[in-house]
Amino acid sequence: MDADDDKGFNASPETISEKPLADVGENLDEKNNYYDFQAFLKIMRDPKADPIVKHTKSFIRNFVSQRENWTTSEQEKLINDFKVFIYDKLLTNEAFRDLSDAQIKNAKEGIEKLVMGKLYYKCFSPCLVNEKRSSDATHEQDLLDDAKLRDKILEFRFLGPEHLDIIPDLINGKLHSFIALSAKELAKINQYRSPRDKMVCVLNSCKVLFGLLKHNNKLNGGADHFVPLLIFTLLKSDVPHLISNVRYIERFRFPSFLMGENAYYLSTLQGAVNFILDMDIDSISILETDKDFNKKYSQNQEEIKDLKKQELLNPKDSSTKFPHRTVSPSPSEYILKPLDDAANSVLTKLNDFWNTSTSPTPSSPEYEDRSPRDHQEIDEHTATVLAQQMEHKEQENTLQTLQLMFPDLDPDLIRDVCIASKYRVGVCVDSLLEMAE
Repeated sequence: MDADDDKGFNASPETISEKPLADVGENLDEKNNYYDFQAFLKIMRDPKADPIVKHTKSFIRNFVSQRENWTTSEQEKLINDFKVFIYDKLLTNEAFRDLSDAQIKNAKEGIEKLVMGKLYYKCFSPCLVNEKRSSDATHEQDLLDDAKLRDKILEFRFLGPEHLDIIPDLINGKLHSFIALSAKELAKINQYRSPRDKMVCVLNSCKVLFGLLKHNNKLNGGADHFVPLLIFTLLKSDVPHLISNVRYIERFRFPSFLMGENAYYLSTLQGAVNFILDMDIDSISILETDKDFNKKYSQNQEEIKDLKKQELLNPKDSSTKFPHRTVSPSPSEYILKPLDDAANSVLTKLNDFWNTSTSPTPSSPEYEDRSPRDHQEIDEHTATVLAQQMEHKEQENTLQTLQLMFPDLDPDLIRDVCIASKYRVGVCVDSLLEMAE
């Protein structure tokens, strides 16, 4: 990542606001962003790719066996150095060297997904705690910040758009529908292991808000218009361990992949999170017409106390519980697929080169890093059918949400738009907004 890109990624909210959203939106339709994990796996099964497979397996084996736990800075350096090494090897390997630039990038994405899928329980801070593994101060700080963010969201969840300086033109009947869909997309971040897949969830969430701004001709307002919407989304969402997820993306997404809109939206999300962490009564626009603000605040405080009591009495039902671990193919083409253990057997083709006996896994059934051999009783055809069924269910849920958001449009028309857009949420919303005008 060059100096300009690094500056953009670490920019403050003030710096970000100088960049019009219209410039970012030019790359929102990623038709040319080729990504096919299954095609990558097919190449990896080629005997010519054995050196790449062996290097990858050796790295993972050494990472998990040489030390119980690495510090976050050590993890980041080790994993990034390995990617630099193995990506260079791709260019001279017989199975990869004649591929196009897009296919090489796809292979790099695939390797990152494989590596982080196996090392997730070692690198994602909540997993270390749930597995009672020792963690360094940085991992522990991630969890402390997760808890602080949740407390702040609970404290100010009652706020309305008028309290966050959301421009009046956006406060209409559709606002809450867009916010709900954006929050739903962001909440999927815990369903995935790879940094790319988590980043896609962030992009999907932001693209819904981008569509709302585009529809209202407010793109030139930059972050001044976008960030309040994102803050409002976070206050109305319930995303466990959001800060841990964001930092996981920062640490383990290959730097050259965190550019353009990826860098912009991740930085903007960080800015929104930081605003909430620092939020107090003085940072809120309390309108003179809102005479009941203090009453609402006090009432919400009482509700929080009751919630905390319930969590102490029923810790298993607590919303702070780490969500059930799922492993899935990536949301390629922005079709998110929350898959369970049965559908995970789609990856049985990894049997040929994944020897998980050298990779110790957590003992807890909930977070067990199950290998494809655990699913050999389900053949690949059956697993593929299961995955397709779950994908269909997710698509139907998206369709129903969009039909509720656009009640004046013909349901069949909305379905056609979804199919044509491959159920990419941002593209669907943008197209439907144009039709609704």
